[in-house]
Amino acid sequence: MGLSTLVIIFIIISVLISFSIGANDETMATIYGSKTLKMKEILILAIIFAILGAFLLGGSVSETVGKDLLFFEVSNPVVLTILISTAIWLILSSLLGLPISTTHATIGSIIGVGLLLGGGGGVNWLTILEMALWWLLSPIIGYIVTYYAYKFIHTSVINKLSGFRNYERAERIFSYILLIVICWTAFSRAGNDCSNAVGIVSGLELDLNFILLIAGISLASGIVVIGRGVIKNVGTITELHPSTAFASEIPTAVILFFGTILGIPLSGSHMLVASLVGLSKARRAPMSRGLWKIVLIWLLTFPVAAILSAILYFPINLFI
Repeated sequence: MGLSTLVIIFIIISVLISFSIGANDETMATIYGSKTLKMKEILILAIIFAILGAFLLGGSVSETVGKDLLFFEVSNPVVLTILISTAIWLILSSLLGLPISTTHATIGSIIGVGLLLGGGGGVNWLTILEMALWWLLSPIIGYIVTYYAYKFIHTSVINKLSGFRNYERAERIFSYILLIVICWTAFSRAGNDCSNAVGIVSGLELDLNFILLIAGISLASGIVVIGRGVIKNVGTITELHPSTAFASEIPTAVILFFGTILGIPLSGSHMLVASLVGLSKARRAPMSRGLWKIVLIWLLTFPVAAILSAILYFPINLFI
């Protein structure tokens, strides 16, 4: 198979993964759940910041995923195996209507093929351990910060308001602040998530800026075509108002932005859902009964993606 044909295949699969990431992107869920914007307006914002974030912020995380995780030469069959196994698990999860961590799916696929070809010494465990610490800490921080942010806002602002008109005015102000935070989050999320679609391709010395732009457009397409369902589902995990939505968004926005700048692959899904759980606990409000399905799919992502990549490598290697 010629190099140009392989490049086309890599780009097509990267586009497919980017589209699937967009289909699972719940970044705008709180702005929908709080009824701050209508779905059409949400999708317009999502398109703009998906493309900008992928193109302007995607480079550093893509290089981490593409070059720092394997200790052997990344060959064409290895790249194709990682891309296809990630795409399969993303599509299956999307068909089930469950948001998953694309980062975990990609890293799981890398670990699977790395162990297969290089054994325990083929994988950069130190870098993965550093990532894992962030994966563990970020949702915990999101839960805690949201819990106390809600308590602070409720005690120092909402409880001191008198009359429905003052309450409405305060919530309107929070809706404007929420819009800014959501745009910040969407910008950072696109930069972080697109690495899962193009990161491993960056090791093949293709034009990274071109790939990032294509990934951003594909990401935006996935949000528009399929992602609105995920936005609605996550936005209704617990009852939201602009003030409570802001409390749940601020830790995700801060952690995602600095993690992306530092080149750390993170799971925006884990952080946002953990924050919404923290909000629900702080308000002593009920949560969606489907939450356990989301947690289960998170636990399955690493092993399933690793097994898929290990199995798929052999047939792919025969034809490449």
